[in-house]
Amino acid sequence: MRIAIASDQAGHEAKQYLTSRLRGAGHVIVDAAPSAVPRERPDYAEQVAICVLRHDAERGIIITSRAVGASVAANRVPGIRAALCNDPHSAQVGAHTEGMNVLVLALHSLDWVHTQEVIEAYLGASLAVVEPVGGLPPWRLQRVFAYIRENIGREVSVAQLAKTVGMSQYYFSKLFKMSTGTTPHQYVMRQRVEKAQELLRDRGLGLAEIATRVGFETQSHFTSVFRHIVGITPKRYREGQPTPPIEMPQRESATAA
Repeated sequence: MRIAIASDQAGHEAKQYLTSRLRGAGHVIVDAAPSAVPRERPDYAEQVAICVLRHDAERGIIITSRAVGASVAANRVPGIRAALCNDPHSAQVGAHTEGMNVLVLALHSLDWVHTQEVIEAYLGASLAVVEPVGGLPPWRLQRVFAYIRENIGREVSVAQLAKTVGMSQYYFSKLFKMSTGTTPHQYVMRQRVEKAQELLRDRGLGLAEIATRVGFETQSHFTSVFRHIVGITPKRYREGQPTPPIEMPQRESATAA
């Protein structure tokens, strides 16, 4: 199963541990908020919700010291049903009966043996269908997501997005915000930053080149938007990424011809 996962700063180590456990069990993990920078608002919860909404993941898991706030933030995204669960029965019923597609785990009550049972009950339950109320029809929303993803290095205007689904700009913008909880412009900026986070792991790419690849005209604008969304500059974000191991060339045998 493809699972989106995120945490606040306090839950970062627990998230890393859970990610390792889930990957070991054969799941594909999408880190919806890889930065562990302190935040005033639970943006990480919204990012898990958006990942589930746009079908980047089938379900989401949030680990946080602010479980209620994270649940509220995730539930602002239409089509998302996030809930705090502390026992396997609630997790199973929540998914199977209520369509809970984002599980919230409270950091202060984590007991890994018990938590594993909660997670297994959640992931093992068939998911009730959640029908979004209002907003763009799902097929139109997914078409917009795909257009943005395919054109992330180019200018993406509201007019272009509205034309993609055959709607007026005003009506499209209104329904898009109803569907995602954010404006088209804000969503595009966040997608540019998410792509930049991926590219920043490649230390062979310069910051100016990355800025261009994700659709910013200048490196300064890229840095400003990145810092606003992530909380740190692209340079500091890159410095915080693990350095990939260097493969040493094999020595030829002294007896080789």
